[in-house]
Amino acid sequence: MGRVCVRDLIFSGVEEVVVADRDEDGAREVAGSARGRGMAWAQGADATDHDSLVEILGPADVVANCTNYALNVAVMRAAAAAGTDYLDLGGLYRGTNAQADIASEITSAGIICLLGMGSTPGTMNVMAAWGAERLDEVHEIHLRCGGNDPQPPTASLPAPYAIDTILDEFTLPGVALVDGELGEIEPASQDEMFDFPEPVGDQLAIATLHSELASMPETFRDRGVKEVTFKVAFGETFIHNYRIVCELGLAATAPVELADGTTVVPRALLKQLALAEPQVFSGQDIESLVVVLRGTKAGRPHEVRVEEVSRPNELFGVGGADVNTGMPPSIVAQMIARGEVKGRGVCFPEQVVPPAPYLDELRSRGMSIGISEREPSEMPLRVRRS
Repeated sequence: MGRVCVRDLIFSGVEEVVVADRDEDGAREVAGSARGRGMAWAQGADATDHDSLVEILGPADVVANCTNYALNVAVMRAAAAAGTDYLDLGGLYRGTNAQADIASEITSAGIICLLGMGSTPGTMNVMAAWGAERLDEVHEIHLRCGGNDPQPPTASLPAPYAIDTILDEFTLPGVALVDGELGEIEPASQDEMFDFPEPVGDQLAIATLHSELASMPETFRDRGVKEVTFKVAFGETFIHNYRIVCELGLAATAPVELADGTTVVPRALLKQLALAEPQVFSGQDIESLVVVLRGTKAGRPHEVRVEEVSRPNELFGVGGADVNTGMPPSIVAQMIARGEVKGRGVCFPEQVVPPAPYLDELRSRGMSIGISEREPSEMPLRVRRS
């Protein structure tokens, strides 16, 4: 996702982009692959070395943190110390809550820390804000993410993004707002066939832990929200295989003693074996985000459905899911630098990212956005797409 973010920043004409990574050779390769009107250069960086990271971030206008979510607090604290505006890709709910817990540090620094600005969380939150504009009261918000790959990966455990995050999604209890109360639900549960727009189509979606639930129940509380759910469709074979290894305990992070007295960390072994298998992705996948909001308009029950579809980007050589997650942090980092995102302290996308200009930026990059409205007694309307 960081690669796509860098490429979009440079292609958009950002004058200077520093690609900072522990793997400086890898950072140099990413910087060298970015072509556009701006310039990118590499910098070795250790996200756990606070003082050196502060020095690196200090000259920047905005830091787009595309590291694993376990490092979000460390990078966010360095941004605050450097006085540099910040955004990231999300903290898988509990990480996001940990970031919100240090909000006073961010407010004191006078910067904006925008938490969760990828596709989901990120675009999904902005879509919810856009849909909510068409309702007087918002009672339910249902968030769904799914994709379709014409050439599915052949690996037993495909890892289209950080495998630790995927394993956490399958093993940590999810969260949902039901009857106005946040509560935990079984990991990777509540199977549902959901009708994504074509060409994604009907997909099996499951409830997993996700960052939207860390902010949206509170953001829309004054609008009357009583129910917020998140589900993702990985593909039935993908779900089946991950469920098996997790049920066997192979995603556990605590050491296990074997019969011969040696110890092994199941997840470490699983990751080594899974990632040793070729992780080949077609780059032709298509991803869709859908937000369904229910509430009232002019005193009557009303439903709004917002749909987004992201297709492969041939110029960058990546599929729709990478486009969907990698371009939003670039777009919003530029909006922050231009002063188009108003706010200070810890903020969330649905609170501060203006929907119309943001969605226009997505459209300019080939994503399609559609919206429909209906009263529940009516047949669904065809989604207007642009």
